[in-house]
Amino acid sequence: MSDRTLTLLLATGATFACASLVARVRSRAARRLTMSGAAEPAVRWALDDDARTAASADQAHILAQAWGSDPEVGVFGGTLCAEPFVRTTTDGLVMHGSLAYCTGGGLREGSPRPGVCLVHTAVGPQDLYLRWRAHALATRGYVVLIADLLGDPHGDGWEPAWCGPRREVYTGEGRPLLQRRTREALQQLAESPLVDASRLALVGWSS
Repeated sequence: MSDRTLTLLLATGATFACASLVARVRSRAARRLTMSGAAEPAVRWALDDDARTAASADQAHILAQAWGSDPEVGVFGGTLCAEPFVRTTTDGLVMHGSLAYCTGGGLREGSPRPGVCLVHTAVGPQDLYLRWRAHALATRGYVVLIADLLGDPHGDGWEPAWCGPRREVYTGEGRPLLQRRTREALQQLAESPLVDASRLALVGWSS
């Protein structure tokens, strides 16, 4: 895929990157959260329904409240659809991402939509904040992929001892590996029949 097909948008995410420092808190409430009013019962973000999605129960509660009161989400009259998006890279990493899009609510149906690939922070793809952002973008008519560059189906990225070695491979001489896997994630999104492959964006957060 040519560089010209990529739109790179960077946003600082220090608040959520620093969450990894307190990732030892692993209550069940932090590992599983069912959104009330922000997601439909049929929505399934990950194969592991108990995947950890926040640093603590308190953080999960704060994010749930913010998501549920998001006016962009609240005014949308359609339905959120989300599903696990599991793919294997050419070098053998099993990526446990999530694909989100919306139907109804005045959105144009029956034709491919622009796609947005969200690249996670240090804590990996199982992140309540990313699900909230994916939902908000989906209400605007985008098909959104939460990419997984760690190979994390259970939310283990919240544990520094687990995610540290997996992030380390991307530093220094490992940067080309990070770039290649990111491109593969974007290509996987482009190959979805829901997506217009000529209209793609890549969004990342600092970690």
